This record gives sequence, structure tokens and C-alpha cells, in this order.
Amino acid sequence: MAARRFNWLSKLLIAMTVGGWVLYILLLVLFHYGRPEQEFGYLRYQDISVRAQWLTLHLFWVYAGIAGALGVAVTTFTLVHLKGRRHLQYLKVYLVMLAAASLFTLLLITFSPR
Repeated sequence: MAARRFNWLSKLLIAMTVGGWVLYILLLVLFHYGRPEQEFGYLRYQDISVRAQWLTLHLFWVYAGIAGALGVAVTTFTLVHLKGRRHLQYLKVYLVMLAAASLFTLLLITFSPR
């Protein structure tokens, strides 16, 4: 069996896939800190005020980051598909999952109650 050879393009595609997932995880942290707070029973009982709207700067960066993560996923998927090497086909699964997760997050932010 021949040894697998990774050239610079293969390493770049792997790095882009990992970078897209790291960007998505950072966006989830930003999403958590920028979203409106929920008024639970204890907060209501103690009459503690909570923030009821998104932080504007956080929301902008979440939208921009999701667009970036989708762009990385689609670009890398296209490059992996065009390269056509068998040893890189597993990246397609991770890229489709990244695109789906990004789209679901975008729908969650867009249609969440304000």
C-alpha cells in the first residue's frame, strides 16, 4: 500500500476546515454573551432587571462571523470537490455539518423572540 502524500494544498484544506469550526465555536461564545437575558422566576421574585435586547456590536459580529463560516465551508467544500483526492473526501462531511450548523444558528438568531 502506498503511503499517503499530503502536499501544501491538502494541508491548507485541512487547516481551513479546522479554522471554520474554531470560528463557529467562537461565534457560539459571542452569541451567548450578546443575546438577551432570560427572566427566570428568581430574578422576577427579587425584582432584578434584565437586558431584553441584543447587544448591537455582538449581534453584528455574530452575523458577520456566520457569513464568514459559511463562506469558508462553501469555499473549502468546492476546493475539496474539485481536487477530487480520495484521502480528503472525509472533509466534505465536516464541511456540510459546519454549513448546516451555521445555517441553523442563523435561523435561530433571525427568528428568536426579541
